[in-house]
Amino acid sequence: MAGTLGVLVAGGRGARLGLRLPKALARVGGRTLLERALETLGGACDEIVVAAPAGLRLPVPPGARADDVAGIEGPLSGLVAGLAARPFARALVLGVDFPLMPAALLRSLADRLGDRAAVVPAPGGIPQPLAAAYAPRAAAALAERLAAGERAVTVAVLALDPLLLGEAELARLEGGVESFLNFNTPGDGTRAESRLAVRARTWDAA
Repeated sequence: MAGTLGVLVAGGRGARLGLRLPKALARVGGRTLLERALETLGGACDEIVVAAPAGLRLPVPPGARADDVAGIEGPLSGLVAGLAARPFARALVLGVDFPLMPAALLRSLADRLGDRAAVVPAPGGIPQPLAAAYAPRAAAALAERLAAGERAVTVAVLALDPLLLGEAELARLEGGVESFLNFNTPGDGTRAESRLAVRARTWDAA
């Protein structure tokens, strides 16, 4: 059983980015979103599974792959599939399109889990269920919601009565609120590149 399981939700097809390849293979700062997310989860988890639709080709070993629930598209399907892939003591879930997310922030979410079903950041009051921590009991509850017809990942996760972390608390964590920049448009990619460049200069000067 994994102490901390990392679930990388990587099902985006890149349509809004105008790509002819999966979103996970879009590049930011010279590396793919997939490479960045795997590195981030690797710094916080014992095992990692990558959840994506069965027909989406990604450079991931078969043993590390979890196919989305058959016949159901969307991030909730990937979340359910990933959480069901391995037994775990706790899980950290990350969408592939958070290129600024540091492992330390994810570890901080897991540390706050306690007896809650989930810990969900809510920067600007907007819950981020694909950058969150989950207890084992969340897996069955989310699977039940999906089977009952729910398709909205935020609605399903809020039904768990998670601990929500507001902007003030997130600002105190490593990476802060900017960690939740979500790469959905070419403009988001430009902003991510700019922030990564600033980080690189800061590290070089340290």
